[in-house]
Amino acid sequence: MPLGLPPHLATRTTLTAVSRAAHAAAAVCLTAVGLVVLTIQADVPQVIVWPALVVLIPMVVLLILLERTPSVFIAGSYLVIGGLCVVWYTLIASVQLDTPVANDDFTIVLLKIALILVMGVGPGIGTAMIWTTAGYLIGEVAAASAIAWLGSSWSFDPVAFAAWFIVLGLLGVLRADLLSGRHAQTELYRAARDEMLADVRHGFEQRATALLHDTVLNQLAVITASGARLSPEIRASMQADLEAIVGQEWFAASEPAVPDADALDRAHRLRAAVDEARGEVAVGIEGNSSGLDRLDADTFDELVRAVVQCITNVRRHAGIDRAEIVLGASDTEVSVMVIDAGQGFAVDARTDGRLGVGTSIVGRLETVGGAATVWSQPGRGTSVLLRVPARPAEHGGAA
Repeated sequence: MPLGLPPHLATRTTLTAVSRAAHAAAAVCLTAVGLVVLTIQADVPQVIVWPALVVLIPMVVLLILLERTPSVFIAGSYLVIGGLCVVWYTLIASVQLDTPVANDDFTIVLLKIALILVMGVGPGIGTAMIWTTAGYLIGEVAAASAIAWLGSSWSFDPVAFAAWFIVLGLLGVLRADLLSGRHAQTELYRAARDEMLADVRHGFEQRATALLHDTVLNQLAVITASGARLSPEIRASMQADLEAIVGQEWFAASEPAVPDADALDRAHRLRAAVDEARGEVAVGIEGNSSGLDRLDADTFDELVRAVVQCITNVRRHAGIDRAEIVLGASDTEVSVMVIDAGQGFAVDARTDGRLGVGTSIVGRLETVGGAATVWSQPGRGTSVLLRVPARPAEHGGAA
């Protein structure tokens, strides 16, 4: 079963392979008949049997043409000329050798098998079965006609019948196998499609959950902590978050980044996002920002959101007023390390269950092919390493 091929190509490919093998076997049968005729002619020179070779020549030529350029005309011509060859050979063998010829004589059987093995052309294995049956019937009718012309009695040929039955059975098995293979391939394609859709759905779910945490939950925390009327700045921020969610801008794919984007502009955007999220926490940004221009727009946006979430976590949970951001880049990725010396937490016990870490940071970067690693211990601060893939640097990686 050719699982590597689409269903609409599997039948054609398999039938072509089987037809070529059958044509090769037919050529062997015709060659064997020719060798028998030459052997008889050499052993008994006074007997003229070489004209039997004349009818073999067009059969061989048509067989070659059928192999190179299959067509219904060539296949039909082969069967017609093959039937005439059976009649001609039977008459010559009987008259020149002065012996009665039976339907199951060795050379006559080979000629009939050569007709059975030509499967013609057609869209499927069912058509090949029809051609094979036509070859068997033409061979039997031709042999019976020649024997009747000579006045001999016709007898059943079990060898030719067995050859036809075996070829027909082989084609039937291939047809059943291809039908089952087509069903299996359909199931495989459906499973692959479902897996791809599940991955896409999971990515959107992660992005939606992260956005929910970064906007609604954070804003609810602000409202709870304020205990008073909200400032115009907070109201504007909430309004922008609601518009982003309702408008579903997050759902649409981002525009691809311009190859020569200004790294300084990317650095300013990162600085602005951090300043908006830091509150009373002082955040220093150090390191090499040149790698930011090698990020596509979607990856850069998700990286910035993950950094903002890290700073938000420092402000809300670290119990400290200072954090550091260190930028880095290699030839294939950009990294950001967010470090604080605050309270810390037990990573194994809390990372997977917290939306702020498991979804807004780790899960968010996974949607763009990145990764996040968290190191933290109670009382010893927290370090978060964010890594995202980037376009290769033009002149080697930046450290």
